[in-house]
Amino acid sequence: MKAFQKTPNSKLKGTPSKTGSSPKGASTPKEALTPKESKTKEEILKSFNQQAWKEYDQLYAELQFYSERAAMMHQYEASRFDRLSSILEIAAEILAVVSVACLSAYMFFKDKHPDGVLSDRTGLAGVSAILTAGGMQFMGEGKGLGLPTFHSRGEKHKIAKAGWQRLARLTQSYRILMDDPRQDAIQYAAWFKELIDYKEQLCKIVSIQDSVVEMFDEPEEVIKPMRKNKLLFQRYMDLQQDSGKLD
Repeated sequence: MKAFQKTPNSKLKGTPSKTGSSPKGASTPKEALTPKESKTKEEILKSFNQQAWKEYDQLYAELQFYSERAAMMHQYEASRFDRLSSILEIAAEILAVVSVACLSAYMFFKDKHPDGVLSDRTGLAGVSAILTAGGMQFMGEGKGLGLPTFHSRGEKHKIAKAGWQRLARLTQSYRILMDDPRQDAIQYAAWFKELIDYKEQLCKIVSIQDSVVEMFDEPEEVIKPMRKNKLLFQRYMDLQQDSGKLD
């Protein structure tokens, strides 16, 4: 029976609670970080941002090189299709002249020799030349009907080239902003996602032949035009400075 006896109220009032329980629903206050712990976390964050800077700088550099290379390949393709379009246009004009000459000869021989074989063959050659010239003219400069032509392919490559050049410059500008100490790894990731999304859109415009891709497999094929443009710009700046001195 002693186990069920209650403790006198006088003893309960003077006995402090050992558990220190708080009311239901009350939150336990978090312990403040010591200066040493706070410094350690700052060092970890700083180390992480430094490592992230190196990794993202490498990714940006690779994307910039890839964009420069893609722009040069599309420039090559655009020039090639422009040349083919011009060749077909000239050939179509020559065939048009030949067809007119053949039809004129056909009309002449048809009046002189209505049953002559020569007049029939001349007329057939004239008609064939007209049809061939029309087809060549369409393949070179033709527009419409949704059929791929040399002109339309060249225009797509020009659009893609401009897009890749823009992506290369945008990547370069973000690499410059990475040196801002106010930026962190989260911002690097946001910029990179923006660049990758734009790159995906460019890849859907037009494809490049494998033979052209192999031509630009060597880094020197990309570096040489870039170095040439840089030297040309340096000469321009030197001339600008010389012109300013003369003024």
